[in-house]
Amino acid sequence: MDIATEIERILGHSVLDPFGILGVARNCTTDDVKAAYRSKSRQIHPDKARHDQARPAFEKLKAAEAELMDDTKRVSIQNMMAEARRELSADWKAEVTSGARRLEDADESTSTFDDAAFAKYKAIMIDIEWRRRQKLKEAMAAQGTAAKKEEEATNEKRQKRQADKAWEDNRDVRVSDWRKFQAKGGKSKKSKTKKAKQG
Repeated sequence: MDIATEIERILGHSVLDPFGILGVARNCTTDDVKAAYRSKSRQIHPDKARHDQARPAFEKLKAAEAELMDDTKRVSIQNMMAEARRELSADWKAEVTSGARRLEDADESTSTFDDAAFAKYKAIMIDIEWRRRQKLKEAMAAQGTAAKKEEEATNEKRQKRQADKAWEDNRDVRVSDWRKFQAKGGKSKKSKTKKAKQG
């Protein structure tokens, strides 16, 4: 395959299909991944390939290799793809039973089934990502609410400290005013009013 065709092939694959990007089987091993990556990266490396899309294709290839070299991620993707195939198989069997699909059109060994299974896998992955983002959004909103409450509590404490400090700072003035009041006879207006009413 020439360089331009290989670059177009890689860029044409969904990022959700690292197997397709590397051109390896879905039950591949890490050795298969390494071999495919070495072969393809040599062919499309931006320093060697004279193609304006070589760099994005190479980066996509490298990301697919990194994903499939991680055993946990590779097995997770394989499991999700297998689940999509099982779900599609059950859907097609139900359609055959209901008469919505002919038996010969429910063959699971065809490229039509493979394409439909991959479309189902993509839909599942998109749904999972949407749910993840929703949870993240909710968590961020909850964090924002908690942060706002914390800020309000901090402001309240600061205002109390300021009020306490102002009270302490004015202590001498209050004592002085009290002494002046006592020196003038120490009787409040209220007590004078009471005496006037009694008299």
